Amino acid sequence: MRNNQGQKKIPTSRVSRGAVVTKAMLKIGMSSGKGAVKRAFMSKENKEASKSETHAEIAKVIIDSLGTLKGVSVKIAQQIALGLPFLPQEYLDEISKSFNAIPPINRALIRKIIKQELGDYPENIFDSFDNQAFGAASLGQVHRATKAKKELAIKVQYPGISKSIESDLSVLKFALSRFAKGQDIDHLMEEVTERLTEEVDYELEAQNTKYYEKNLNHELIVVPTIVEELSTKTVLTSTFLEGKSFEAFLNSNPSQEVRNHYAQLIFDSFFIGLYRLKMLHADPNPGNFIFMDDNRLGMIDFGCVKRVDSEFLDGFSKLHILLMDNASDEVVTKQYAELDMVDYGDMEEMLNFYRSAIKPLDRIYIEIFAQEKYDFKENNDFSERGFKTIMEVQKKQRHAVHKMNADYIFIDRTLLGYYNMFEKMEATIDTRFAQSLIRERG
Repeated sequence: MRNNQGQKKIPTSRVSRGAVVTKAMLKIGMSSGKGAVKRAFMSKENKEASKSETHAEIAKVIIDSLGTLKGVSVKIAQQIALGLPFLPQEYLDEISKSFNAIPPINRALIRKIIKQELGDYPENIFDSFDNQAFGAASLGQVHRATKAKKELAIKVQYPGISKSIESDLSVLKFALSRFAKGQDIDHLMEEVTERLTEEVDYELEAQNTKYYEKNLNHELIVVPTIVEELSTKTVLTSTFLEGKSFEAFLNSNPSQEVRNHYAQLIFDSFFIGLYRLKMLHADPNPGNFIFMDDNRLGMIDFGCVKRVDSEFLDGFSKLHILLMDNASDEVVTKQYAELDMVDYGDMEEMLNFYRSAIKPLDRIYIEIFAQEKYDFKENNDFSERGFKTIMEVQKKQRHAVHKMNADYIFIDRTLLGYYNMFEKMEATIDTRFAQSLIRERG
């Protein structure tokens, strides 16, 4: 079928993508305006229902337009869903549908891209190549292949993606301003732009993957090997990791012991990355983990990483040792000032700011470390409480959002994503190894 959605041409030029953006903005403006007019004559109860309806309409426009733009847009939307917890549930519901909703690139285009990037058609390069993608990456899609008796995964980037970031961000920024209620989201958009610029560079992803493979040093955590001679800036070839997806793992009804085991590996890998590699595997997407045989965990997709410098890590570690040791608010506040999250000045003013804008957040963070083991089955609302706390702090301290250290927020946000996975796994984790890494650094 030549006219199905998967065969449609992806808009790659500034003009064609701009047309999609303009159309989306007009629809968003119309939905927003229409809803406001309707609510002027409604009761309070009906107003809330109408707002929900308008939010759902706007969310659908966003996701539909991003589906047309393809690739980077959906990745932006997914990251913002994590980063802006004040977004209405209707938006988050649409985002959850988008993770696997991108239609595939057709066979002819895949062959063209591979010939352009690797110098020949896939059937001449590989012993076998499956034209049917087995996995959808938000910036491309993944195909299985074999060469020299090795099972390979070939990630192919959507055409024109690297040129599309600016136009894709514009539609989201316009739409999100309707939800943000006056909050400044520029700093968030800048961070997302920076991460995306890195993520569309498969050569950089190859370097990140090789770094993790060489330095993670955990006998039960497997990182794929990059095949450099078959990789470019937009095609990435690595060894294929055989195993279950997150969903298939949960559907296999694993024992409590097995659930705990894999959750522990994910938890420990985060802190090994932070404290030993000074690099975070920073995309808390369950699809980035493969549940392999022999109790091994596969980690894939190193396009979204976050590097942290030694100076920040020293201060961050010292802070969390103070929190774990129940230091006084005065001592903790001074350490936050060292991290530029509290302005130096009158101690009473510093304490007031810490207690209203930051302490609710660090109470959530440190809850996990207040005991040697933490049961996410028993505390299955942890990530929800975490995101609600962030939302409440933002509402109370809109003027202070700029003071929130970007590295600190990025770490907490990523951890909340992983904790949400642990809730679904109904797992219990042991925090002692992570605590030892924190104390070792501090």
